[in-house]
Amino acid sequence: VIEPSNLEKLNIPVLATLPSVKKVDKGYHLSQIFIEDVNSEFAESIRTLRTLLVAKYQKNKSILLSSTYSGEGKTTTMFNLAVIFAQMGDRILVVDSDLRRPSMHRYFKVSNTIGLTNYLLGQNTIDEVIQTSESPNLHFIPSGKLPSSSMGVLNSAKMKEFVAEMKSRYDYVFFDAPPIMGVSDASVLASAVDLCVLVVQYRKYPQLMTQRAKDMVIKVGGDLVGVVLNNINISQDSYYYYYSGYYYD
Repeated sequence: VIEPSNLEKLNIPVLATLPSVKKVDKGYHLSQIFIEDVNSEFAESIRTLRTLLVAKYQKNKSILLSSTYSGEGKTTTMFNLAVIFAQMGDRILVVDSDLRRPSMHRYFKVSNTIGLTNYLLGQNTIDEVIQTSESPNLHFIPSGKLPSSSMGVLNSAKMKEFVAEMKSRYDYVFFDAPPIMGVSDASVLASAVDLCVLVVQYRKYPQLMTQRAKDMVIKVGGDLVGVVLNNINISQDSYYYYYSGYYYD
């Protein structure tokens, strides 16, 4: 199973380790991070991840967050990370590019009727699909509804143009992608962005699955910069919780 020592053998840096948290009711505001305590270990881990990314990579970057399979916490991780970036003064755009099982619109409490697919199909302009939020620095584009006849819409020249234009407008553009092992969409997206980050749930899947996910990103020319190890029980696995900082340094 996946542990930091196994990731070291796979030559994948551990960017952050996130402790398991009890999620609060979804009637939150963006001024409150999606956890029960902004001073908790989880919040501090998200802030540390943001600091690492800013220190290592210049602005105007596109960053993809994916996972090996569903249920590993990539969407919650991305939402919290985007909120922290925005609170620190960066202009942030979050794009829900999980066209088959979109969920990010629920975090932003907006409709998923119009979004990325509508722009890519020429039905709406970019400015018509961008949603504002309670934070002036944080914008969002839902996935929109995906017609069954347009499954290859992400692998298009217009998608590449979209990524380039959003990078010129925002400091960082985050793409919430479907799981790598689920459909081909994540691999297509990995080749279109600057950086890829895998969110891996601690001790959930065999090491081989993460190796395969890494190979798929590299095969399409994606830049896998590291892994966020999620859902660590601090009381039982404190060694692993603090391990990543030493390993990455």
